[in-house]
Amino acid sequence: MFFLSAAEHSGDALGAAVIPALRSRFPDAQFVGVGGEAMARAGCRLLANPTVHSAMLLGAASQAFYWYRLLGKIKAEFSANRPAVVMPIDSPAIHLKLAKMAKQAGLPVCYYVAPQLWAWGAWRMKKLADACDTVCCVLPFEEEYFRRFSVHAVYVGHPMFDVPADDLGGDAPAAPLAPIEPPLPTSGAKMALLPGSRSAEIDGNLPVMLRVITEANGRLGKCSFVIAAASEARAWQIRRHLRHFNLPVDIRVGMTDAVIQWADVVLVVSGTATLQVAKHGKAMIVMYYLAPWKWLPVGQFLVKTRYRALVNILAGRRVAPEYIPFYGSPAPLARDAVALLSQPQLREDMGAQLREVVSALGPGPDGRSAAARVAAEVAKLVGTPDELADNETE
Repeated sequence: MFFLSAAEHSGDALGAAVIPALRSRFPDAQFVGVGGEAMARAGCRLLANPTVHSAMLLGAASQAFYWYRLLGKIKAEFSANRPAVVMPIDSPAIHLKLAKMAKQAGLPVCYYVAPQLWAWGAWRMKKLADACDTVCCVLPFEEEYFRRFSVHAVYVGHPMFDVPADDLGGDAPAAPLAPIEPPLPTSGAKMALLPGSRSAEIDGNLPVMLRVITEANGRLGKCSFVIAAASEARAWQIRRHLRHFNLPVDIRVGMTDAVIQWADVVLVVSGTATLQVAKHGKAMIVMYYLAPWKWLPVGQFLVKTRYRALVNILAGRRVAPEYIPFYGSPAPLARDAVALLSQPQLREDMGAQLREVVSALGPGPDGRSAAARVAAEVAKLVGTPDELADNETE
């Protein structure tokens, strides 16, 4: 039996992909854990669905109490059924605690999606090394970095790049996107907004984004704006913010790739979404709102990387404009938006550079997906299917 834990929708999707990869190696394996609908459909017996809880507009105290109770339930499951391997997926704030609890129970731990301790929080490296047998990294430089701190890290590739975009260039196979219905404008400048998938991200970043496009719209001719919403709940939240702005903005739910492909320029919140934009070879402006009182006293001393947007970190240079943290006037972002929207060659050059930056994130020469590589690392911890069966009957 394998135990998987996903706290958010993105982790739920990763867990759902790993389950069939593990089942191909261990046909009789059972799966239990916490996660969402995707993991349940893949055959995982869920103790709870924290992805629903994380989507609610709840305070930090409520979240902490929820996870305190859930960790107690998970601990009882460990004691009753002793999984062969525990796999926390992303979400380090809770999953480092879960990994430590599993190790204290004498259970092997394979952590999928390495915590970004290279950006901040390096003091937690010993905790990570002590709590995990294997850490599966999704960014190329992470394996060497973590191993310097005695963490057994393995680069498995980025799961986002297991499926090709519909516009990879060259002779690469294309995966057609579902058409946007109703159709979006095909003439004039086109700009997409990706304000994030979490409630707090939208509340912090979307008002700034709307101020940026308000200012940019006044300097451009015909221009269309579309916001990509991760869910209906997020779309409702976006509409609430739009009431304070007189802007011709469309909202599309669950069509992020299609919206990116439609756009000339993307204004995107810092994070994994920047890789999604780069996969399509689209010019972008990266931002993340953080109040000065949060950044100036402490934050600026915690963050250790020269760049903060993932695409620029991978490139080792400033390929896309980044405003992280952002506070103050939207004018600089609006200037960048106008420049990119009005100069096709400028955005084509940026798009080509971004596509090159992320070109190494897909499957390697052996063609294996990230999920298949994670399953291979789990198999090293467990042994053969016969050995797994023997361990579960002891």
